[in-house]
Amino acid sequence: MLKVIADQPAIRKFTRQFVQKFKPFIDEKIKIKLGHQGASFPAKVFWSKKLGIWMFSHAVKEVRYWNAFGVGKPAPGEVVSITAEINFPWSGIDRKTGGAFATDAWGNIYAIHRGKIGGGKKGVGKSLFEHNYRGVWSFMEDGDCVTHAAVIGALTSTRFALQAAQFVKKIEILKSSAVRCAQTGLNFPEITFRENLVGNLPVSGEPDVTAECDRDLVISSLASLLQRWKFRIGNDDNHELFVVDSAGSGISHAFEVLTDTREKNVLAAVARLLLHVSACAEKPLLVLVLPEEKINHYTQVLQQMSIAVTSFRLEEDRIIFPDLGKIRLDQNPQL
Repeated sequence: MLKVIADQPAIRKFTRQFVQKFKPFIDEKIKIKLGHQGASFPAKVFWSKKLGIWMFSHAVKEVRYWNAFGVGKPAPGEVVSITAEINFPWSGIDRKTGGAFATDAWGNIYAIHRGKIGGGKKGVGKSLFEHNYRGVWSFMEDGDCVTHAAVIGALTSTRFALQAAQFVKKIEILKSSAVRCAQTGLNFPEITFRENLVGNLPVSGEPDVTAECDRDLVISSLASLLQRWKFRIGNDDNHELFVVDSAGSGISHAFEVLTDTREKNVLAAVARLLLHVSACAEKPLLVLVLPEEKINHYTQVLQQMSIAVTSFRLEEDRIIFPDLGKIRLDQNPQL
């Protein structure tokens, strides 16, 4: 878990490093009017052709370090709107400020963003960011609470400016998409590569510890049931549970059991099934075991991948496998 940096001298130091990271990429200064029609002010922005963004930095003493960014090269004298701001508090922890610096257990420094994006347009705000931004997400100790934050980049990396530029471009696409969808209902059916779809969505929260506590019990109960049905079962470093074929020379069924069925866990379980049996000459039947209420979400698509899906149900101190008999267990002539 990351931890936000609140020390004023450290914030000042890292802010200087933040700005310095962009300087090798700067091609020219351009005089523009920053803001929007009727509420703009003269400013000199730094333009980088390689990064594809411009940047404006200003320290508001005792308040914050302001860093504004935009996409595309502005024309001299043009009124230019801000695409994204990566601002840092002058000192301490200020959750009203979108940006912050954070450190991990090894002392690495990161620039993070809390998702406070503006633009004065309907549908553009923190909720849009939290539900749609794809990138690197991390839990962060944010003073007296734990929050979910987007990691812009690793400040000590030689690629930090590229990472930050990508963040800015994603915000540009995110805002534009929200405005277009609200106005025209477009759903982007054309085939194209979109920067804002690169990266991960935020996870829903910490692992479901309660569900995970039941997982070993479900596996053991399933193993006991298969043994009572006279199957020869086993496990090893790659498989938590499998059935041995009638000849006793290979695996006929390989099982993966999930109690925490968030999408990333389902994808990981499917990957393990496919990878761990890829080298098996006998090509066993792959079986994913899910809570009964989740089985319909995945059965059809997994069957297309030759993965069978069966379920379990928790009843007080009992674990029931209501449809295990539907799996092609009759491959074993011992029944």
